[in-house]
Amino acid sequence: MSSRPDDRPRVPWFVAFLARRMVWALITTLIFVAILYVVLEVWVPYSWATVQSGGNLTSEAELREAVGLNRPLPIRYGEFLIGLARGDLGASFGGTPVTTLIGGAIPVTLTVFLVGTVLGWVSGELLGRIGSWNRSVASGSALSTLGIASAAIFPPFLVFVLVFTLREPLLASRDAIGLPQDSLELWRGVLTGQEGALLPSDVWWVVALSLSAAVVAALTARAVARRIGLRLIEVAALPAAVIGAALGIWLSGLGPHALDLMYRVDITVTTGRGSPIMALIGVALLTFGQVMLLMGAGMDAQRDEDYVLTGRAKGLADHVVRDRHVARNAIPPVLAGSFLTFPTVLAGMMIIEFELEMAGLSSVLFDAIESQDIPVIMGILVVLGLVGVAFRLVTDVAIATLDPRRRGVRA
Repeated sequence: MSSRPDDRPRVPWFVAFLARRMVWALITTLIFVAILYVVLEVWVPYSWATVQSGGNLTSEAELREAVGLNRPLPIRYGEFLIGLARGDLGASFGGTPVTTLIGGAIPVTLTVFLVGTVLGWVSGELLGRIGSWNRSVASGSALSTLGIASAAIFPPFLVFVLVFTLREPLLASRDAIGLPQDSLELWRGVLTGQEGALLPSDVWWVVALSLSAAVVAALTARAVARRIGLRLIEVAALPAAVIGAALGIWLSGLGPHALDLMYRVDITVTTGRGSPIMALIGVALLTFGQVMLLMGAGMDAQRDEDYVLTGRAKGLADHVVRDRHVARNAIPPVLAGSFLTFPTVLAGMMIIEFELEMAGLSSVLFDAIESQDIPVIMGILVVLGLVGVAFRLVTDVAIATLDPRRRGVRA
């Protein structure tokens, strides 16, 4: 007797959905890398003077052979994909591996972008959710003005405002917590070339990984707490996770060094230029306004739906209707809109990093653009593209978790 179709084991929706999105991510990555490779290798001219500076080659033919441009483009693209799969992005014209250049800069960018974006998103979602639910004309107008100003601010002007308003308070706070102004006491071994001295890059990796893990754990805890109605945990999850990560770094013995780097990424740069704290605040401000406006619009669209009236008729508290029902339906469009604004926030962060003279990906990228170092430009743009694909993947999974109707949509 044959079994009925309903008796066959079913794959959990999460596994099936994630598999489809992973296939989409792989195809998107291949197309993105192909387009980027063709544009940089064919349309962007090489600076032969830059290539020649690395050796004694004289003719253009020898220079083309030195960088591999004498081989067919499909072969070069295939080799690049193989190297990418192995984590090898080639070498710069100066001979330094591109992965080394990116690896030294990405902890700074990761910390600033991830923590700043999450802080901006959480605060924007909170004010958009609560502010739009409050029908006060004065508070609504104030929040709208704040959101528009945050979303539309010009990043170089934002840098000027941050430096002008925060430089002196940062200097004062360093004195208050006992950090030296010149950092010589903390980094004396590095400055004098002492073997085995603690390197800023090592500390940055500890900071980046610790804060990233804390942020992921906090977002997960907030989602679970909101779903089961634990408001205290929802509010305290992010601050508690960040404080816990900071405490762990401090107990490991890296606290003063990590704190000094958050004031200035480069120990040779004065406070007020190159400060990750300023950059983090800037990225949070760029993210905050866009998320708050989207969340406010989503809450307004859901306010008069029938299920809202039903919940109130059943005697549910107003904050329960707002947070557990209306906000749940309003967040998926906000997540989708956040992906559309991702390039804007990323571009703003790169400008902020560069203007603050930080040793992040933006500094490496702009230096490579000035010297027309194509392998470095290619490697950084590929990394940023992979970050965008990963962000889209996380966004789709979050939307499908909140909205069951999206779980059957194919990639």
